[in-house]
Amino acid sequence: MADLNIMSIDPETRRVVFKLNLVPLKASNLESLVQLCAKTILSTPGRDYLRPEYGGGILALRGSTLNANQLPRLYADIAYIIKYSEETILREQVDKLVTIDERLKALTLLNITANLSQGSLEVDVLVTSEAGESSDFSFNAALST
Repeated sequence: MADLNIMSIDPETRRVVFKLNLVPLKASNLESLVQLCAKTILSTPGRDYLRPEYGGGILALRGSTLNANQLPRLYADIAYIIKYSEETILREQVDKLVTIDERLKALTLLNITANLSQGSLEVDVLVTSEAGESSDFSFNAALST
């Protein structure tokens, strides 16, 4: 299930950054799984012509009001998106030949940090493979204030 590496995770901050390398590299093992999880969470359903139903849709939250009263609803929406993304990946991997290093065991929402002044949420996610390896990543969901 090796794929082109279009995602980089900063080793210190663990933030997801999408970029193409000058020399294309293949993603493999846990790196490939983390890339798949991030892509699934960030993809918006209806945007992919070939798979219109695919994606967790977290980017659809952009434009949501970010104030203290709305945080519980946003947290619940994000938790649902992470769980839905996990179920989507697990369902897709059932009938595919995927190594245990690249097979998802669990996708766990670790933390959500709200920055009301900037209108953004920092979301931390843990990816665990069937091989027992895990890696975390984070991304910033910029909303409006």
